[in-house]
Amino acid sequence: MALRSSLQGIARCAATSLAPEARVGARFASSSTSASSTSNDEGDEATTSTSSNRHSLPHHSIEIGPTQLSRYQEHYHNSLARDLLYMSYDPLRADLGDSHSTAQENELPERGWDPTSPYTKNRPARPLRGNRLHQPQNDGRGQKDVVKLERIVITAFAKEAIANKNVLIPLLAQFRSITGLPIVGSFGDPSLALPEVDATPESAAAAKKGYVKVLRAKSGASSFKLRPGMPVGVQAVLPATKAYDFLEIFVTFVLPRLRTFGGFPLPPPSQPPMSPAALSGVVHLGMGPEAVALFPQTEVNWDSYPGRSVGFQVDCITNQRGKRATERARQLLSGLGIPFLRRGDL
Repeated sequence: MALRSSLQGIARCAATSLAPEARVGARFASSSTSASSTSNDEGDEATTSTSSNRHSLPHHSIEIGPTQLSRYQEHYHNSLARDLLYMSYDPLRADLGDSHSTAQENELPERGWDPTSPYTKNRPARPLRGNRLHQPQNDGRGQKDVVKLERIVITAFAKEAIANKNVLIPLLAQFRSITGLPIVGSFGDPSLALPEVDATPESAAAAKKGYVKVLRAKSGASSFKLRPGMPVGVQAVLPATKAYDFLEIFVTFVLPRLRTFGGFPLPPPSQPPMSPAALSGVVHLGMGPEAVALFPQTEVNWDSYPGRSVGFQVDCITNQRGKRATERARQLLSGLGIPFLRRGDL
């Protein structure tokens, strides 16, 4: 023990008796060694990051879309569009020119006073007759604008939802399975927002994909205990690509299996040609409650949708507006397999 303590004392004295220059040199050597090691590490990291940036690809957002047209879309583009162009061709409009014809048809009719009478000199202009506003006969579309399907709107109402809004849950599930579209406000597509609620470009782009939403009452009715804002129905909006798929399933699987269905009735001949229904270019198809269970998407697991089935309405919206627009829309649906019958043949 005494020998060990003496050796430690000698070593301590030797360390303290070193020259200041030696101590500074040792400290400099140690610092230079650590600096060189740090610079080497930084150089290795820079080399690694440069090589990784050199071999890495820039990030691009990829959205998976349809790789080919559906059967109904191919039928429309290959054969039906040419037939519709031939059927809707108007030689009188072609001779006059589209711009001249459009201005002449959409000109507002005037009712004036007798210019020879002195009593009508300072009178205001005479109003139009009737209680309807003037409807343009043509929206300015040329002969090359063939009728095509823009979107389909499916709407269903349930009066039981006034007392119990949980009745709409099976209806939402049915529309979700039939259309394959997300429900607004659900976790299926959180980025989905309606244009009337959020007018941002992202919401407008999401609305083009289609959606399913809950319909709420706009006005109240005390006799039905209905207040504004109460959920009363469900609506699904299908864009053009999904609309053709829905029509294919609707025509192939649903309509042939309805026992008492012979076709959708055509309007009577007494319908005015300038009525709002004839100028809108929209065809309304009403279906009963038994049609919901005939879709293949709901037929396989029909027990998963409790409650009473309700009917629905299919609104086929086309790009046609003006004179005979709804008639041209029916021609398109007839070419896609939708049957129409005269009221006398029912």
